[in-house]
Amino acid sequence: MTKKYFVISDIHGHYEEMLGSLRLNNFDENNKTHHLLVLGDMFDRGTKSKEILEFIYQLFLEKKATIILGNHESFLIEFLEENYVRAIFNMKMNGFKKTLESFLQRELKDEEDWKKIRNEIISKFSYLHNFLNSLPLYLETKDYIFVHGGIKYGEFNWKENNKRDFIWGRESQFNRIPDKIVVCGHERVSKIRFPDMDQKDLVKSNPDAFNIYKSDGKIHIDAFVEISKKINVLILNIKDEDFK
Repeated sequence: MTKKYFVISDIHGHYEEMLGSLRLNNFDENNKTHHLLVLGDMFDRGTKSKEILEFIYQLFLEKKATIILGNHESFLIEFLEENYVRAIFNMKMNGFKKTLESFLQRELKDEEDWKKIRNEIISKFSYLHNFLNSLPLYLETKDYIFVHGGIKYGEFNWKENNKRDFIWGRESQFNRIPDKIVVCGHERVSKIRFPDMDQKDLVKSNPDAFNIYKSDGKIHIDAFVEISKKINVLILNIKDEDFK
């Protein structure tokens, strides 16, 4: 069977923007030939990570969605595994506090009993840790490799990249992989196009700069939702037998 894959990435807690973009591109979760493919970073920065988790996890259970691990999912894994030093850093620098507040449905102070917070989240979302730890680092088909960050290529088999490369790498800086197209998030397409321009000015003067960016053997889809208020949706027709 050939299915239509709706590929999105870097939702970052922006639930309405995700739904709006999917509806605009005619994604229908009740259509058996439609499949959602999320290239990581569901959480942080926006205020509705809980709603995103519940929407995507239900599709995952129904085998209507596939999710690739992103670096922001790794922040939540670290917290659930009681690495509170990293969690506090990510609350200050990467919007992780908004994820915890969304899951708990209340504001958090700067000083909290983080172990108690962790246990409360586990009690509310008992599946969360196992779900996040089950997410693959990449997905390969005959023509494509889907990944959150990037894939170093050249000196060794690309599958030997470490976890940090897959979730933190910047694909625009790497050599292309022959006979494959790498589809990725993580790098904001507007910053690839205009790295030195103020992004808030850019969205006003040139909103198309936030659209999907294609280069030789690569497709970047991170629309910088915090500024553009949209999620790019890449639609691909892929046969079941094309998956590795």
